[in-house]
Amino acid sequence: MKNNIDILQKEEFKQNPFNVPEGYFASLEDSLRDKVFVTEKKPAGFVGVLKPALMMACSFAVILGLGYGILSMTGSLSSQQSQMSEYDEIAAAVENLNPALFEYLDELDFDSYQAQFTPSDEEILDYFATPSTDAVLYNYLASIQ
Repeated sequence: MKNNIDILQKEEFKQNPFNVPEGYFASLEDSLRDKVFVTEKKPAGFVGVLKPALMMACSFAVILGLGYGILSMTGSLSSQQSQMSEYDEIAAAVENLNPALFEYLDELDFDSYQAQFTPSDEEILDYFATPSTDAVLYNYLASIQ
C-alpha cells in the first residue's frame, strides 16, 4: 500500500499528458462549416436519373433469383407441381360425380339423421376408455349402424 501512495504523490504522474494543438478550437468552426456545407453537383444526365431505379431492379432480380435457386435446390418446386396435379384429379372426380347424389344430399334431413346417433353417457365413457386405433374406430362406427 505504501508503494501506491508514493506513486500517487509523484509530480510527473499528477500532470495531464494530453493537450490540444495551438489554435485548434479557433479553426474548428471554419473547418466544420466547410465540411458540412460542401455542395457537390451530381450529374443530372440520363444515367444519373436512371441509376437508382436500375440498382433497385437489380436488387429485386438478385433476391428473386436466390429464392428460386433455393426452391429448386430443395426440390420444393417439383413437389408443388405434383400437389397441383393431385388437386386437379380430385376436382375432376368431383365434377364427374352424378348430379343425383347432390340432389339426394340436399333432400336429406340431417337433424333427424343426427338424432339417431345420440349416444348415452355409458357409450361415451366406453369410447374414451378404449385406446383409439383405426380398428377400434372402424368397429365403433360399424356398431352404430
